[in-house]
Amino acid sequence: MPNAETKQSSIWIIGYGNPQRRDDGIGQYAVTKLRDIFKHKEGIHFFALHQLEPDLVFELQDATLIIFVDAAVNELRGGWEWTRVEPELRSLSYLTHHFNPAFLLGLLQSLYNESPEAWMISVQGEDFDIGEGLTKEVEDRVFEVVVEIVKFLDRDLGS
Repeated sequence: MPNAETKQSSIWIIGYGNPQRRDDGIGQYAVTKLRDIFKHKEGIHFFALHQLEPDLVFELQDATLIIFVDAAVNELRGGWEWTRVEPELRSLSYLTHHFNPAFLLGLLQSLYNESPEAWMISVQGEDFDIGEGLTKEVEDRVFEVVVEIVKFLDRDLGS
């Protein structure tokens, strides 16, 4: 097992939500755009998912940075926000199979003693009715978020 000084950068961008519920597909849409931008960059991995599930910990065990992207139903200043995610194991609901990023990181820490830097980017949605495609306003917000993620990763990767 490599030590922290020799551990190679492994960046994961995980977008999740239901694209059949209009703006709930924000996360998957953002990951698709970012995958196109970084397709030739080694060390960056992508998941576009309906929801976070516990088996993700196997894929993430060597992650050095994880960025989660999801829709928010509440109003956000500027339409989107970055929040640092810290590992914790207290938020599991026994009535659902849906995991939140903090719980997923808690599992990662508990099982592999790994605690990568992690960020949640919440993007305010407008329409969560049944249907496909993002609303125009939300598509513009996602474009801004993608630009910010690219800047963040370019700075982090020294590109």
